[in-house]
Amino acid sequence: MSKATDSRIARSASEGSAGTTLPSDSRDASAVRPVDPVSADTMPDSTGDDAQPGLSPEDAALMSQVLDKLYSPALDPSTLPELLDLWERMIAPQWHGPEGTAKGGLRGLLARSSLPRHIRQVEDLLLKAIGQSNRRAEDLALMPYRMTVALTLDRQMRVTGVSRAAHDRLGISRGVALSGLHLKREDLRAISRAAVELFRTRAADAPPLPSLIRARTEKDGQAVLVSLHLCRPDRHPPFVLMATTETHWTANALARLRDTLGLSQAELEVLTALAKNHSLAEIADLRGRSLNTVRTQVKSLLAKTETSSQADLMRLALTSVPISAPDAPLDTAAMISGRVARAGLELPELPFQVLYRPDGRSVDFLEFGDPNGRPVIYFCANFGMCRWPADGEFTAGQTGLRVIVPIRPGYGGSTPLPLGIDRAQAVAEDVIALMDRLDIPAAHCLVLDEDMPFAARLHAIAPDRVLGVLGCGASLPFLRDAQYQRMGRWHRFVLGTARFAPQFLSFASRAGFAMARQLGKAEFVRLIYSGSPSDVATTRSPRIFDALECGTEILMGEGVDASDAYIEDTRVFHVTDWHQEFRAMADSVQVVAMIGSDDQAVAPETVGEYRVDFPQVRIIMVQNAGIFLLFQHCFEVLRQLEELMHLTKA
Repeated sequence: MSKATDSRIARSASEGSAGTTLPSDSRDASAVRPVDPVSADTMPDSTGDDAQPGLSPEDAALMSQVLDKLYSPALDPSTLPELLDLWERMIAPQWHGPEGTAKGGLRGLLARSSLPRHIRQVEDLLLKAIGQSNRRAEDLALMPYRMTVALTLDRQMRVTGVSRAAHDRLGISRGVALSGLHLKREDLRAISRAAVELFRTRAADAPPLPSLIRARTEKDGQAVLVSLHLCRPDRHPPFVLMATTETHWTANALARLRDTLGLSQAELEVLTALAKNHSLAEIADLRGRSLNTVRTQVKSLLAKTETSSQADLMRLALTSVPISAPDAPLDTAAMISGRVARAGLELPELPFQVLYRPDGRSVDFLEFGDPNGRPVIYFCANFGMCRWPADGEFTAGQTGLRVIVPIRPGYGGSTPLPLGIDRAQAVAEDVIALMDRLDIPAAHCLVLDEDMPFAARLHAIAPDRVLGVLGCGASLPFLRDAQYQRMGRWHRFVLGTARFAPQFLSFASRAGFAMARQLGKAEFVRLIYSGSPSDVATTRSPRIFDALECGTEILMGEGVDASDAYIEDTRVFHVTDWHQEFRAMADSVQVVAMIGSDDQAVAPETVGEYRVDFPQVRIIMVQNAGIFLLFQHCFEVLRQLEELMHLTKA
């Protein structure tokens, strides 16, 4: 890596990524040292550890060029295409190099180079970049208020973020107007006036003091203190944080608070009542005790908490709410989305339903169509395409289809799987549990993209539950290396890496995620699928792209990052050996595969090989279609699904 390039990267990092971690000159391959400020001296030097002495001159020169471009995507994701050509020139020829030859194949190349160390460090940068881009300023501001009803407001007095307690306790979700809160009308007007005054403060002025308003609930007139604070995050419009004394105490939080402060149960109840803004007289009345008894308990609380006044005790009661441990981990996606698949231009809003599993996980799922219709389990791909175009969802209902969409672990609000768990097995078991919950003995499966391994595993462990399978732009097992070489450029980069260099899959995937967030979904699709005219056209169809935009929120929406789940799904398809399970399923039930002529993952030659490798599968080539075949030809897909159902009735 040249010194000039080092200086450019260091300068870019210091200007745009302060506090990030850049590669050091440490000989420890796993060491990542924080460097601040960043300087060229901290970057790898081709005259030192990165001279690649074990490589041939040709490989060393190519490796140097790769390292020269490697860090750029972490600092500027739009530069990733510049790396792709070099990456392919270096990695692809090594996919099949015999390990015993002078070159030693990919394993030998990696053993003689510093590339793995640099990849790990670039991935560290990408993780930080993705994490920072995912977290909305409003959600960061609300993090301390997990158990307190709190929300954020924009200048139009609309809710832009909600705490977990606000969602769980009061059903508040993003997008509602301040007037929709269940407080007295005059109190809402007072809150609105105070918030407007805060917004009028100029950025150059001293930060205004928080406003404190005593409000009352609409239902029972209970007093609630409301604090309004103006937030001016960097590179983000200002918003007002509205925190209340309305709390959501869980059993675990109460126990933690009691044990931490050494309180009796009676004292704990008095403290929580104070946190709800009850007066001592109200507390005495609520608890059926005399006022003197309550005062004695307050004195005991003052002594145990080492506070000097009732006001200090009140502050302690309020601040103890967010630090008390909740019963379950914070579900950020649920907090942000309100567990609703958002509406689009024509798509209606759909509520996520939840299936709770014995291991403590929760699994989100959607339903649309006819609630009493013929069930279809829809595997919505690792891109999270959980919605259909509006006319497709409407037609599903009109033709008597009940579409059930399991949201896999790590996507949207579904709990991620612990490390080391067989993902295909867990997903299949989740689907079986969901079918049991919905009283569905058996169903047909509609499978997209790389989801066929999950349908195959479902059939392997519960063959009677699968009536038939329709693959829609779904890849079958790749049994030949050449099938990867025929893929489009970007697919070779990610999927070829998954197959032949799985240790680099995380880097390749996260680089793509970072670029997608920077470019936006439409521009990202146009770039990645540039070789597929039909897929590019989806970005210019409001109805189709509306479904893609809304559905993929579970993958990459505001505050949602399912990159880990995407990586694990990709491993299931390309790293594990699942073709025997697929063969067994295709031998047992009817499997139909609709494949688009423009599909960047499945070339026409690959389709011909599919016919040889899997003669029991009925393959239908669809012209002017790509990976988004379901969205481009929704009515033809529904027609084929109807035909499959007619042939394979339970």
